Amino acid sequence: MSEQEKQQDINAENVDETVAQQTQNSESQEVKAEEAAAAQAENTEEQDAEAEKIEEEIAAMAAKLTPEELRGELLSARLSIRQLQNERKQLKSEFERKQAALQIEKATVMAQYDEYKKNVSAEQEDKHKKLMEVTQKKLAEAIAANEEEISRIRTRCDNEISKAKSFALEGFVKDLIPSIEPLEKALFYSDRNNPQQKDLIEGLEMTMELILKAISKNGVEVIDPLNQLFDPNYHQAIQHIPNPAVPANHVMGVIQKGYALNGRLLKPALVVVSSGN
Repeated sequence: MSEQEKQQDINAENVDETVAQQTQNSESQEVKAEEAAAAQAENTEEQDAEAEKIEEEIAAMAAKLTPEELRGELLSARLSIRQLQNERKQLKSEFERKQAALQIEKATVMAQYDEYKKNVSAEQEDKHKKLMEVTQKKLAEAIAANEEEISRIRTRCDNEISKAKSFALEGFVKDLIPSIEPLEKALFYSDRNNPQQKDLIEGLEMTMELILKAISKNGVEVIDPLNQLFDPNYHQAIQHIPNPAVPANHVMGVIQKGYALNGRLLKPALVVVSSGN
């Protein structure tokens, strides 16, 4: 065997080793892409379960605490959540479609390479290696881009679900407040020294306690600023009265309590403010 033939055999073996290494790298990236897709599917299922749980909680609150006209608004919020869930499923299907197309493209490139390898020569070997490096780089960039897109989609869907929940609760609480205030007035003006009103007062107190406990679990805060420094962001002064016993610019009386949802003002507290001496 001549030296030229030996050199050609060595070159052919080097090409085979290069192909094997590149194929192994491609399979490793494919496995990573499949793991990322599986993790995304699991996260999507968990978020769907959380959204369904939120939907059930809102439905339960509507059935127990809201008048009939509030249920339509809560049902609209539930439909919005379902639409977001459907959108997430569609985006997941789109990602899977892109991944399948990427695999087909990879298979096509590998098939072209196998055909090209049959006629490869020592002079073309360097060009072939560069072609494989470019192909692997494109595959890695495409997978990375798809992972970033899925991350953005997941974040946007989480934000939309959170907004839908907040919107539903905000409308619910705003419509519930007019039902709470008469109970407070009834308790304030009730005659606690009258034994005939004892059962009625206890019933009102129990009802009031259950309502406040339910809305508190969902981020609602009752604003009762008696003796606190006046805050125009949460209080609405209806009168300023001189009172040497109360420091200036402090609340000396609460006419009507206010309400906030997760720090966002729903209704300011109506207060009387001391102007000092």
